Amino acid sequence: MLAEIHVVDDLGRDLKLQSPAQRVISLAPHLTEVVYAVGGGDQMIATVAWSDFPEEAKSLPIIGSNNKINYEALLSLNPDLVLVWRSGNGESIIQRLDSLGLNVYVNEPRKLNSIPETLQKIGRLLGRDTEAKIAMGQFLVTLKSLQQQYQQARKVSVYYQIWQSPLITFGGDHLVSDVLRLCGAKNIFADAVPLVPRVGVESVLAADPEVIIVGQYTDIEAAFDLWRQWPQLQAVSKNHLYKVDPYLLHRHTPRIILGAQQLCEAIDHVRK
Repeated sequence: MLAEIHVVDDLGRDLKLQSPAQRVISLAPHLTEVVYAVGGGDQMIATVAWSDFPEEAKSLPIIGSNNKINYEALLSLNPDLVLVWRSGNGESIIQRLDSLGLNVYVNEPRKLNSIPETLQKIGRLLGRDTEAKIAMGQFLVTLKSLQQQYQQARKVSVYYQIWQSPLITFGGDHLVSDVLRLCGAKNIFADAVPLVPRVGVESVLAADPEVIIVGQYTDIEAAFDLWRQWPQLQAVSKNHLYKVDPYLLHRHTPRIILGAQQLCEAIDHVRK
């Protein structure tokens, strides 16, 4: 008889399965990617919009978006595990899924060290412990290398922009802020309470960051042009305006470490 599978999700809730999940639905693009990263792609039966990596994920049925789920379609697929992102999907969706009696695993990574933990737990739920261990090892090797490279580096103040109108950035508790810390950088909005706060031009000017990073999906040059209107900013006067790939950095998956390398290299220009 197979041993019961037991994990604790990121809300501290116990989840027990009698056997590895074979019919998995993911309600976030990064969770879809994690399932594939631990070798569980064949166990996926549906996902949500923007689940576009790896390529195979694009052929999965779509049952909604991050905040709007077609519950009738979800239930018709008879999943034995639903993967949910707390800050992306929200409490109401979690509560609804719970009320339907489904097996729900809630993910909410806030630190880079949360990534291998996510791999381990989802790998366990899918019966993919070996594959998860390999993915974890690869991630941790690169993470350790970056830590060694930048732990003694001079701190650099950074404004990280993810949207231009309105101006939106990441607060100190967001995973990307942890990546900034890894790179030896200080997020000028680290003290902001929201995970994803709206900010004003005046507050960026007052903070006068040494580097401006744009992680937008569109209108990169327009973002640079916006800040070039204020040549008094250190980042502008010294031409330290850089773009990074948001598809790497904004998804809480093993690929974030590739985005971290890109971000650290951009920030390191100011030191050289």
